[in-house]
Amino acid sequence: MDIVRRYVELKRAGTGSWKGLCPFHAEKTPSFNVHEQRQYFHCFGCGEKGDVFSFLVKIEQRSFMEVLRDLAHQAGVDLPEVKQSPAERQAAAEAESERERMLRVMDAATSFFEAQLAGSGGGAARAYLEKRGVSPALRARFRLGYAPPAWDTLQRHLASLQIPGNVAEQLGLVGANERGRYDFFRDRVMLPVLDRQKRPIGFSSRLLDPEAKERKYVNSPDSPLFHKKENLYGLHVAMDAIRRSGTAIVVEGNFDVLSLHEAGIEEAVAPMGTALTSGQVKLLGRAAKRIVVVFDGDAAGARAAEKAIPVAVEAGLFFAEADADGRVAQMPAGVDPDDFVRAQGAEAFRALVEGARPMLDHLIQQAADDATIPGKADTARRVVEVLAKVRNPLMRDLYQRELAAKLHVPVSQVVRMVRDTAAERRLAPASRPVPAGEDATSEGEAPHREPPRDDLAVFSLLVSHPELASTEDAARALDLLVDPGVRQVYRTALQALQAGERADVPAWLDACPSEIRASVGAAVMDGSWEKVEMAEEALRALVSRLGRSRVEAEITLAERQHHEALARGDEAEARTISMREMELIRTKLGLAN
Repeated sequence: MDIVRRYVELKRAGTGSWKGLCPFHAEKTPSFNVHEQRQYFHCFGCGEKGDVFSFLVKIEQRSFMEVLRDLAHQAGVDLPEVKQSPAERQAAAEAESERERMLRVMDAATSFFEAQLAGSGGGAARAYLEKRGVSPALRARFRLGYAPPAWDTLQRHLASLQIPGNVAEQLGLVGANERGRYDFFRDRVMLPVLDRQKRPIGFSSRLLDPEAKERKYVNSPDSPLFHKKENLYGLHVAMDAIRRSGTAIVVEGNFDVLSLHEAGIEEAVAPMGTALTSGQVKLLGRAAKRIVVVFDGDAAGARAAEKAIPVAVEAGLFFAEADADGRVAQMPAGVDPDDFVRAQGAEAFRALVEGARPMLDHLIQQAADDATIPGKADTARRVVEVLAKVRNPLMRDLYQRELAAKLHVPVSQVVRMVRDTAAERRLAPASRPVPAGEDATSEGEAPHREPPRDDLAVFSLLVSHPELASTEDAARALDLLVDPGVRQVYRTALQALQAGERADVPAWLDACPSEIRASVGAAVMDGSWEKVEMAEEALRALVSRLGRSRVEAEITLAERQHHEALARGDEAEARTISMREMELIRTKLGLAN
C-alpha cells in the first residue's frame, strides 16, 4: 500500500480495498484497485495487474532484480551474494536477458560518444553546443556526445568490447549495405534518448557540417529497445518535474527541450521528429493534469500544433470536465521556444504557457480568423472532424455553439455536420443524442452490465475462502449461476482451486467479459465475505437461494408459455406446460422447507 501510494492517490473502497486513478493509462473515473490483505492490484480499465514487484517493474521500467534489491534495501534486508566459480559466472552471463545485454551495448555507445565530445576531436561539437547555450552540466545530465566523421570508429570500439556487429546493427548503431557495415551516425552531435531509469535506448542527432547533403536531424531506427512514436526526448528528466507541477510542456525540437531545461523549465519534452502520437499523449497523461503544446511560431509549427489536437481528443485525456486539460500556447511569428527563452527568459516563457488556450478554442479561433470563405470552410471542416470525436456530450454541444457563433452560421448546421461526420466514422457517442445526465460511452467500450447480487456473492465467497472449492455446494453453484459471464469466471476459479493452484484473482478477473468485469472486481475488492466465519454454511445458503431463484424463473417462463399456448388454441401443449408448472411449484415449496 505504502509503495503504491507514492504514485497513486488512493481512497478506501471497501474493507481492505482501495481505489484510485490508474497510473498506467489515462482515465477520469477510478478503476485502479488495490487489495490490502492479499497485496495485489488490478485495473479494470486497462487490465494491468499483479503484486508490488510487478507494479514497480511496470511503473519504473526496471528489471525484477533491480526492484527486488531496492525493496530489500528499504526493508533493511541483506540479499545474500552467492559466490560463483568462473564457469558459473559464464553460465549466468549467458542466461542474462537479451534486453539487459542490449541496454549495456547502448550504454557503451553512449559513453563512447561522450568521450569523443570531451576529446580533441570534439572541439567543433563543443563549440556548437556552447553556441546553443548548452552548459557542461546540462551536457552531462543529458549525456550529450559526438559521433566522429569516420565510417567505422564506433564499430571498432564496439568490436574491442566483444560486441558483435549484428547486435550493433539490430540496435541501429550500425548500418549495412552491399559494401558492408558502417557507422550509422557520423559527424553529429549525439542526443541520447534515455528511459525512466536513465538508460540509453536510442539516439537523436544533429548534423554539424552545414554544407553536407544529409538530413540535419536523424533519429535511431526502431529497435527492440527504441520506438520513436512511443518515446519523448527529455522525459527521463522531465517526468519528476511534471508530477510536481502537474503540467507537461511539449515543444517541437530537442534543442528547445535543452534550452528550456537550461532555463529551469524542466517539464519540457519533445516528440522524436514525428507528429505527436496518442501513445505519447497517454504517457504524459499519467503524470500531467495539463498538457501544453508549444510549437514554433511559423506555418510548420502551426500545422504541428493543429495535428496534436485530434490526437489529444482520441487519447481520451480531455473534455471530460468543464474545461480542457489540453492547451496550445501561441509563439510569436518566426520564433521557436529556444529563441524565446534565451531572449526573454524563463518567467516570460512560463507566462506564455500559463496563458495557453484550450486546444479546441484555439482551433475554432483559427477558423474565425481566416480571411477567406474557402479558408473558413476548410478550417471548420477540421474542427468538425475533431468535434465528432469528443465523447462528453456537454462539451461537444458547447463547442458546436461556439463554432457556429464564430462563423455566424446556424447551430443546427454545425450539429448536422458533426452528426454526419460521426456517422461516417461510426462514432456512436457523437452521432446519437445523449439524454441529460448520461455520460457518453467511450468508443469501443463495452456497455456495462450489472450481474445478479447472489451471483457476485457466490464468486466473492469462493475467492475469500478458496477451501470451499472442494465442497459439493461449490460445484452445484456452477450450475445455478444466472449470469453467463459470472459463470465463466467462477468456472475458471473453481477449476484452478480444485487443481491445487494458488488463488490468482487478477488472472481470474481477466476471464470476465468486459461488460461485467468492473462489477465482479468491485464485489471481490469489497472484502466483506472475508469476515464470514462459517463459510460453508454461507455458501449453502447462497446456493439454496440461487436454486429458488432458478425455479422461480422457470415458473415465470412456464406461465408465459402456458398463456401463449392457450392463445394459439393448443390445449394439449397448454396441459403439458401446466403439469410442468405444477412440478416446479412443488419443487419451490420443497426448497423453502
